[in-house]
Amino acid sequence: MKRLVLLAGATLVMSSGAQAQDTEVKHNGEFRVRYYNDMTPSGVKNEPGNKSDVATRLKLGLTMRKGEDLQAHVTMLHQTQLGADNSGQTTLVNTTRYNTVNDNNGILVNQAYGWWKAGEGFTMKAGRFNVDIGGGEFFSSDNWKQVPHTHEGFHVGYDTGFAMFNGFLIQDKQLTASAPLDSDPEQHNLILTGDLKNMPEVIKTANITVVNIARSETAGTGSANAQHVGLTVGGEVAGFTYKAVYAQQFGIASKTAALETKAKGNMFDVTLGYGLPETMGLKFFANYHMDSGDDNLTDGDDGNYVALYYDSHRYGGMMDLFGWGNLSYYKVGAAVVPADDLEVGLQVIGFSKSKENAAIFANANSRQAAYAVANKSDLGMELDVYATKKYGPSFMIDAHFGAFMPGAAFKDATVKKEATILQVMLAGTMMF
Repeated sequence: MKRLVLLAGATLVMSSGAQAQDTEVKHNGEFRVRYYNDMTPSGVKNEPGNKSDVATRLKLGLTMRKGEDLQAHVTMLHQTQLGADNSGQTTLVNTTRYNTVNDNNGILVNQAYGWWKAGEGFTMKAGRFNVDIGGGEFFSSDNWKQVPHTHEGFHVGYDTGFAMFNGFLIQDKQLTASAPLDSDPEQHNLILTGDLKNMPEVIKTANITVVNIARSETAGTGSANAQHVGLTVGGEVAGFTYKAVYAQQFGIASKTAALETKAKGNMFDVTLGYGLPETMGLKFFANYHMDSGDDNLTDGDDGNYVALYYDSHRYGGMMDLFGWGNLSYYKVGAAVVPADDLEVGLQVIGFSKSKENAAIFANANSRQAAYAVANKSDLGMELDVYATKKYGPSFMIDAHFGAFMPGAAFKDATVKKEATILQVMLAGTMMF
């Protein structure tokens, strides 16, 4: 009997060992520390003010692979603004500041999904994951944020060789049931996107993204069934680079018993660049962006462009003052690469409202308070100077200096904002 037990135990150990040999576990990580200093953040003269802080973020990713066809992944994240926990404490000591679960102490699960290679070029994913499409014009994790955008649902990918097609079904939010309507009301995003591959340099990027935003009908929130269609084309011709983005939104933005509001937002963004690679990688670029606004929200049409989950730090100024939606701007700049591991650049941005009597929207990364602006279109100008220094493949330092000069919309507001807002940012990122 003992021999039988020993034999069975040895068999189990050998079986477990064989399974372990087929299973591969990989990890990756990132640690980022970022310093901000905002000078005269209010923009009000004679109220200089100043605020500075240091924030850190640690990401740990684990990928468990079973052969070539099965994977599971989890990304855990901790982020904090140093000293923010119990920041209202007035005593000289605070010995219990890190013994509770809150935004500064908790470990977040930013991603947790399973992946299956169901066939040649065909993959499926389910769980919680980041959605990054194209250049982040419509859907992006927006990794500049302390906590990147994440979504829950299903993803199907199909690679045909000449094109990559992706479909996502995302449950965006749970709504409150109200009898006798749906017993499980929800809002879903159905996303279909396609990218052409192996194209000539003249059309290096070609993407179409179609989104249907559907909301189950409830008494509290109304209903919605809006569509978003986006097109992106980019490439290179004779040393010039270009990219053009266009989006149109239509359908029902909201619906109640008294009023049905139609979505009528649109956006376009055009960038042209020119490079001199033999001259320390010198490159010039010019960009123009316009998305629609609405100065009459009672006429049954909503002309405000809804920016979805775009890369809010990449588009606009580095100070993250304004978000897409009733926003127009031009941007011109230049950058140089004096060494393989160093890039330095500057850019100037002129901001304005697309509809001068309509509201403006804050950037998702904004460090400023809500804006009260006058019915004027000129928002102001921003100057950014930036640099990126790499120390091998695993460490880099980013820095930027920004100055924003308020325009008529701020100068003529009830609380006048005429002072230049200055910002210094310094960040170090380690990657493992």
